[in-house]
Amino acid sequence: MAVVPGQSLSNSDNVDPEGATRAWAERWLSAERLAPYLSTCSGDVVRALDLYEWNASLAQTLMRDISYFEVALRNAYDRVMRESWGGDWLIDDDSPARMPLVRRSKRGELDANHTNRRIIDAAVAGLPRGFTHGSLVASLTLGFWVHLTDRSREAAIWRTCLYRTWPKGIKRASLQHSLNGILRVRNRAAHAERLFDPVRAELSPLAVGSDVVRLLRGLCPEAAERLYGDGSVNPVELFCEEHPAPADVRL
Repeated sequence: MAVVPGQSLSNSDNVDPEGATRAWAERWLSAERLAPYLSTCSGDVVRALDLYEWNASLAQTLMRDISYFEVALRNAYDRVMRESWGGDWLIDDDSPARMPLVRRSKRGELDANHTNRRIIDAAVAGLPRGFTHGSLVASLTLGFWVHLTDRSREAAIWRTCLYRTWPKGIKRASLQHSLNGILRVRNRAAHAERLFDPVRAELSPLAVGSDVVRLLRGLCPEAAERLYGDGSVNPVELFCEEHPAPADVRL
């Protein structure tokens, strides 16, 4: 077949590989989700996808360690609450985790335990008849356990019993700051959100990775020793050493 001068033998010369990659990447992730990765990688879509996969691997490291900590936290809090309020503290309406804790605010009077009761009752509704206390404990969210030490519950729960869960001298406000950071980063990791270049210090994956190990040592030092040894390098730091980010990012 004769070839007309100037005519390509194939349509492949007209294909834009980078444009095609970006098109399916946006179908997969959405343009909005892909945008910060493209921005960080100066518009290079292949590097942006590499960074997305790296972020997902970082999230897996964090989620594993947060899951270790979450189990220790809920079991430690449950033990102390049962010692102080009995085995039915999650469903007993006289328990400080359920009883009305009314606080005044600019919006009027608020019951600090309203959300607690809603979370517990929703978990109960999802369990089979005859469920065990342990199955209810395991069904509650990390947010439920983290917020047991909120300022609004300082007098009712922290000072009466939960302080005993932690090493002597720990300050509730400082602890709560760390717990809130762990919860927020956990939620971002669980929803495949970007973890690098955090907009606030409490969203730093490096800080949260360090806090998780440190707080687990306070709750169950034997478990922390098994998982992390002497703890000179936490798993997030180790991940970053072994798997450098494909772009210049802050953690």
